[in-house]
Amino acid sequence: FHFHVRCLGLEICGPSKMAFNPPARQAVDQGFLELVQQLLSSNNDLRNAAEKRYEEAKRSEPLQLVGSLFKVLQQAQLEQAVREQSAVLLRQCLGKVKEADSLWQKLGAAGQADVRSQLLQLVEAEPNATVRRKVSDCVQSLGNQLIDIAEGQRPQNVQEWPELMPSLMRMIMDPSKDSHLRADSLWIVKELTCSVWQMLVASAGQAYQVLQSCLADPSEAVKAEAGAMLCSFVDNIENKEERKPFQPLIPEVSGVITLLAQGADSKNLNTVLQSLQSTTETADFFKQHIASHLLPILSEIAKSHRDEASRKYAFEVIISFVESKSKMIIKTPGYIEKALEVCVHFMMQLNDDVAAWAEEDDEEGEDDEEAYTFGKEAVDRICRCAHNVELFPPVLEVLKQAVTKLFAAGEWKQVVCGVSTLSMIAEYVDDEATVNQMMTGLMMQLAASHARVRYVAWGAVAQFSEDHSNVVTTEEWTAKLLPEFMKGLDDPVVRVSVRSMEAFQHFGESVEREDLEAFVQPLMEKLGAKLQSGSALTQKKAITFIAVIAGQVDDAFAPYYGPLMPVLKEVIQRTLHKVEERTLLGKCFECISLLARAVGKDGFRADAEQIMQAMIQATQVPNLPQNDPVKEYMMAASERICATMKNDFLPFIPHILPGVLEKLTLSPKEFTGGEQFDEDSEVNLTLMQENGKVKIMIMYSSDIQDLKAALECIHTFVEELEAAYSPFVAQTAQALLPVFDFSMEEGIRDLAFETWGQLCKAARQGGQVQVVSELVMEFLKRILPKFEAEQVDLPGLRTSADGVTVCLKNAGPGILSQEQVRHICKTSLSLIAESLKRRAESAKGRPGSQQPDEDGDVEDDKEEEEDEQALRISLCEVAGAIMQHHADIFVAESFSTFLELVVQGMQPAAANDDKKLALFVVCDFLEHLGERVTSHWPSFMPKFIEAILHPEPEMRQPVCYGMSLAAKLPAFAPAAQDAAAKLSEVVTKSRGRSKKKSEKITQACADNALSGLVQILLNHEQQLANVKAQLWDVWLSGLPCQEDDEEGIRNHKQLLSLLQQERPEVVGEGGKNVPKLLAVLVDVYKTDMADEETSKGIGQFLLRLGESKLESLASQFSEKQRRKLLRIVREAQK
Repeated sequence: FHFHVRCLGLEICGPSKMAFNPPARQAVDQGFLELVQQLLSSNNDLRNAAEKRYEEAKRSEPLQLVGSLFKVLQQAQLEQAVREQSAVLLRQCLGKVKEADSLWQKLGAAGQADVRSQLLQLVEAEPNATVRRKVSDCVQSLGNQLIDIAEGQRPQNVQEWPELMPSLMRMIMDPSKDSHLRADSLWIVKELTCSVWQMLVASAGQAYQVLQSCLADPSEAVKAEAGAMLCSFVDNIENKEERKPFQPLIPEVSGVITLLAQGADSKNLNTVLQSLQSTTETADFFKQHIASHLLPILSEIAKSHRDEASRKYAFEVIISFVESKSKMIIKTPGYIEKALEVCVHFMMQLNDDVAAWAEEDDEEGEDDEEAYTFGKEAVDRICRCAHNVELFPPVLEVLKQAVTKLFAAGEWKQVVCGVSTLSMIAEYVDDEATVNQMMTGLMMQLAASHARVRYVAWGAVAQFSEDHSNVVTTEEWTAKLLPEFMKGLDDPVVRVSVRSMEAFQHFGESVEREDLEAFVQPLMEKLGAKLQSGSALTQKKAITFIAVIAGQVDDAFAPYYGPLMPVLKEVIQRTLHKVEERTLLGKCFECISLLARAVGKDGFRADAEQIMQAMIQATQVPNLPQNDPVKEYMMAASERICATMKNDFLPFIPHILPGVLEKLTLSPKEFTGGEQFDEDSEVNLTLMQENGKVKIMIMYSSDIQDLKAALECIHTFVEELEAAYSPFVAQTAQALLPVFDFSMEEGIRDLAFETWGQLCKAARQGGQVQVVSELVMEFLKRILPKFEAEQVDLPGLRTSADGVTVCLKNAGPGILSQEQVRHICKTSLSLIAESLKRRAESAKGRPGSQQPDEDGDVEDDKEEEEDEQALRISLCEVAGAIMQHHADIFVAESFSTFLELVVQGMQPAAANDDKKLALFVVCDFLEHLGERVTSHWPSFMPKFIEAILHPEPEMRQPVCYGMSLAAKLPAFAPAAQDAAAKLSEVVTKSRGRSKKKSEKITQACADNALSGLVQILLNHEQQLANVKAQLWDVWLSGLPCQEDDEEGIRNHKQLLSLLQQERPEVVGEGGKNVPKLLAVLVDVYKTDMADEETSKGIGQFLLRLGESKLESLASQFSEKQRRKLLRIVREAQK
């Protein structure tokens, strides 16, 4: 075989035209050889000493060190482990080449050229496959760091390392070379494609010839690496047209996969399969051949290949195609059906030894049935993709047929697969009818004869309770499910019983008190027995079960408090010093805190001190693990007890607060490479830039969780104790400051800023105005400079903006000067302008990027655009906070510029994001500036009112909310009738829609429209003339509110007030509307849709109606409503 390829600007010929001379061997320094050997030593002292000597050599003699490493690698007779370690060390030495103080820079131009040359010689001369691959890794790592081809360029060669690609191509195309050397050379090129793809595209014909030749090579290793290189290559090519010339190779790749699947060694097959795990570019490249060539091969490998890894890789490729080009793949005939077949095949790989399974503990280690888990999660991934591109309904139909078939088979494994599939798709099901249908199927499996079927059925109940609590916890379903939970507690298989208790945690948290009360006693009898005699795991689950019941039935749990507390105290005493039972101890604290909430501060007062002391003592036990669960449970329990006891909790603060504040010192540390991590702990990594250098920062996940729990605990203390917390404000503020610069998770900084705002509020309530001012000034001094940073950090900027907002809102009036208002508003507007500029530049750089491609898939930077819009909204909210407490200064200094933003955003040609931003700003104008700016209404109010009927609910909602604000002002009178008609239309159409998860935002709009409508009715009665009665009917029929809690509180408070006034339009002729409206108030009593004042008012109102009147009205109530009515009256009489 002789070849002649002109490539990369150089003539590369076969062996007859070019010979290779390996580097001359050089003697290895024995001392250096011993150093490398000691670096591999199992003796810690010896290894640590060697590491210090090695690091010193890197600093003081870098050139000699690199030379010594090369000498070791040139000696094939040396110990393989030593040579492998030398290759690894060499790769590390050749890192960070762009940094001025890197070892690479110290080599100088001549030394760098020598290294590049010797690396290529080593690759070609190395006889050992393992060492050669490590040297190859050095080549690709150095090449990827050095090569930097400018955007838009298509060079014939790489100037940073001119000999690299010609040498690799020569080795690849020389049939006299060892096939593994050629495969390794292909591997290097594959690893380099992210840097050199432009050059390969420039020589597309030659690159095609190389790939075609290698795919037809006799060596399986060469074939495999050629297939992998093609996948990596096309994955990096940005332009579809530049990928196109290589598509004729696809049938050859398919043939290679088929051939490799039949081979004895699965390593080569796995090389290709791993490279096929696709991105959008790869999926687009293969799209014409996926159904015809790839899917049949891949599904066969996934289902029947002898190698487990190959089966998983093939399955992963099938799913990754769905994720990469969702619309195209889902629309490909038969693809989803075939993919689901493979999912079921994997899920069916369950252990036949049910007795052994029953003895296993879910909490001990990972589930060993990996294939089952893999298949189950794949169903979820397919559903998520379909949901994201709005193609879930057709996929659901395929899934329904598959589940029906599995259930019909009757065998336990098939039924387990069917139930597991239902669990995975629950999240994506939209309409209530389908949820009810699925739940009916699940109910039948709760009583199945096979333990594993019952187990997954309880898991599915938990999933549906989480995803569809509004359906699963209706009166109809609770009546069916609660008796099943009673049976579940008695299941003879402990693992199934435990699973039923876990399911109750999700289910019970949304069950209404009236539905649960009748089952409390029998449930508590069974749970009491488990608490007394069960295993530690059973006890934990029983305690959680009890805590959920206590949380739902509130003071009805009081009779169980007395008998239960001694049992819980005994568990605490027994487990306090047992490190292995920390979760059980934590669960006890959680349960007691929920019991405290149920019985109230008077019922809990006698036990409070003992329990608080036990919690403090529990955190002081020596030798606790890094991820000790008690710390988090203790802080969460302290929050609940504080919320229950209010100011009576104050004496405990000095004892608890220091330990909580200590957690705020937890912070990331720089990763140096020598860290020893706990084997069972998760570690988070993040990159941070400092002085032009990138640092890797690390932090244990448990530490992050502890930090977050501490912040939540402090936040609750400040929020609940209000002015009483003011003595601790300075101490807390000082401890919070380090968290302002936390770099691992924006949620932590956000919570810290929120807590700072609460400190401002507590100081204000405590009459410490000077302290408030100092807190605000300190916050602004630290945060505002971040707005002017050169590097744009969208999440960080948004968190900072939200922090300014919460700080200013809680600080109250009279804090900012005129100059500060001007500066903050100007800075916010400047950042908004910069964000809009980035959006424009991004759109310019990707013409038509927002349009779907030929397959219907949209390739865009949606996440970044959402982050930009979220930032702009947050910046406008900063202005809203200033309007709230510094309205006059804002109007004088900044109103005109924000008005301009509004006017521009309401132009017909404006983007929806800009219109939404304008609507939010208008709401702030209406809420905080009121009559100060009514003279400017003509410039925005007509279009604002017009947007009430905007087709998108996300746009309608702020406008409907804004109507409730505008309607309170006399200037709104001329627009009242038009606005009322539009709001009425929103309510009527929204309430008439079918019940779906996707309709929640629509119903939230209607809730806001109700607020606007009632304010117009109350404030502009004269303008409504003949339509007034009709509008009142619309408002009344739209109640109760369904989704927006805040609007629910407003409307239901208003309803109570109007009933108390006996407003004729509300009570109706002869009081005909009263039973229905009273039922609304009964339903919302002590829910999120009524605040404490309204709930108390409902009770007093019912008392005033009198017993006989209530009996008459209640005759039209449901049984559940009658039970709740009795409870409301009973509580009102206390």
